[in-house]
Amino acid sequence: CATMLKRLLLLLCLTGHVFAKEPPDVECLVVHLKYVHCSWNKQGTPEVNYTFYGWIKGADVSECPSYLSENNINTGCNQPCGSRFNSFYTRLVHENQSSKEKEHELKTKVKLNPPTNLTVHYGSDSNLWLSWTQISSNCVESEVRYRINNRNWASSRVSIGKQNYCLNLPSHSSLYELQVRSRIGYACGLSEFWSDWTEPVVWGSNNSTDPNKMNSSMSVWTPVLSVVGAFILILKCACLPYRIRIIFIPVVPKPSPNLQNIEDWFKFPEGLKEGLNYNERPCPVREYCHVRQSDSESSDCSTCSVTTDQTDCSVFIPVNESDLPTPCSSSISQF
Repeated sequence: CATMLKRLLLLLCLTGHVFAKEPPDVECLVVHLKYVHCSWNKQGTPEVNYTFYGWIKGADVSECPSYLSENNINTGCNQPCGSRFNSFYTRLVHENQSSKEKEHELKTKVKLNPPTNLTVHYGSDSNLWLSWTQISSNCVESEVRYRINNRNWASSRVSIGKQNYCLNLPSHSSLYELQVRSRIGYACGLSEFWSDWTEPVVWGSNNSTDPNKMNSSMSVWTPVLSVVGAFILILKCACLPYRIRIIFIPVVPKPSPNLQNIEDWFKFPEGLKEGLNYNERPCPVREYCHVRQSDSESSDCSTCSVTTDQTDCSVFIPVNESDLPTPCSSSISQF
């Protein structure tokens, strides 16, 4: 029995060692250059409480001064930050069980808090200026993003050392939203992590206007205005040739076969009709033709001038003796 008991105890020890779970993986991050945040709950909350130890290379090993927990289970630790350019070591221990140390390079694992004191104002140069505050400005690069009237975001990088951004010639009738984030730049060891975006600041005359409502109202009126505009355009195009024809090609009246008076043909205005006088008396007209001088000497015409019939419209026609005309034909026309 004693032998059997010893074998059973040995088997339990061996199987317990085989099936014992390894401590979870530890990840560390320098937060805002103030402290190191380490966590071991990436794969879920651990089943047991672990004791955390962390130290900078060459420093003494120290237990975590401030644990983070979920449901009374330790899941992380915050401890003061030393030099992030030196290696950082961590260790998790449960009930005096030995655990493997892990080395961390914190140089590129820095995450800053979002910038503060974010302000926007319209400058005297007619540009929109955005400014903010961030620690270690000589080591920090920033990124600004903005959008107009709730459209897509546009982003722009700001060089190291600058904590302001200029948006050229903004429109007063538009709504602008601006945000900033930052990270440690190349000059101080480029970080892999950007800070979170700041809360947006807004500028513009439509601060009280909801862009969604404005877009919905425009979407309702756009097809209506398009249909009305197309109808007016078609109507103008249909009337334009007729108007051109009336202006440049006036309609010629067609005379009637039984026309007795010209007034019945032309439609004169009443005032013009009264101003016209059609009661003039007929005026006789006599035509003359030139003949040779020998013929004129033998003719009965011995006067030096010829006149028409003695009427009110008689005309005196002086002639030379050498060019005395001879009557060829005469006619009377009625005006």
